[in-house]
Amino acid sequence: MPETTPASPHAATRFPATAETLRSAEQRAAYDLIERRRGRVPAPYLPLLGSPRIADLLEQLSTELWTGTLPQRVLEAIFLMTAHRQQCHHQWETHAAKALSAGLSLEMIEAIAAGKIPEDGGSVEAASRFFLALTERHQVTDDVFEQVHSHFGENGMAELVAFCGLAGTVALLLNVQLPQASVDQP
Repeated sequence: MPETTPASPHAATRFPATAETLRSAEQRAAYDLIERRRGRVPAPYLPLLGSPRIADLLEQLSTELWTGTLPQRVLEAIFLMTAHRQQCHHQWETHAAKALSAGLSLEMIEAIAAGKIPEDGGSVEAASRFFLALTERHQVTDDVFEQVHSHFGENGMAELVAFCGLAGTVALLLNVQLPQASVDQP
């Protein structure tokens, strides 16, 4: 992941609902609900407080996908691949250590940081090939589909597609909320 300069201290004012004193009753209710469920309100949900219903629905979808049938190491690999491709420094920093804890090797994380597929000969590699096909070529060949389907089945396939979308949504939300002042080329 390229080194970045932190966002300006005024970045939070892009979304007035992030300031507790500026939240409407509906925004406070959504904030409180997410905080009760998670113990805190993660950064991606703050800009969504402008639409409290969307914040609540995205949080529910996120919880369902993170606790679904896909292995944590697959989810973390997809999150890091998304962070790399979207140049979302916050998402990368938040999930690199989680990826290690979930069982990705340092070599796999370094491969992702270099824009390569993390190779494990198994589910992470298959899901990563699926992710790249879907996000870069906008279509998935039958052989890639079948390989991933053999690892996760129909339910896992549905979750993987939805999780790719969730990871992208989170990166976009963070990049709008926490803009980087500059991105240095490696």
